[in-house]
Amino acid sequence: MSISVLLLAILQVYSWLILARVVMSWVNPNPRNELLVMVVKVTEPVLGPLRGVVSFGGMDFSPILAYLLIRILMRIVSSTGI
Repeated sequence: MSISVLLLAILQVYSWLILARVVMSWVNPNPRNELLVMVVKVTEPVLGPLRGVVSFGGMDFSPILAYLLIRILMRIVSSTGI
């Protein structure tokens, strides 16, 4: 397995985790739910710093920005074939 395939798989899973976090925020699950806690712990290192950059009027656009950045990075990795 090449490094680019592994990196693309990791980035794909991470984008799914960001999407899962967004969906879970809509349904307002129990904050002690183990799945929610795991998703927050994994995604917060990326979303936290972005939140300060793209929060407008109480709206958090950090998942959108993170998702777009991941997609751009995936395109770069797939085109270069690291």
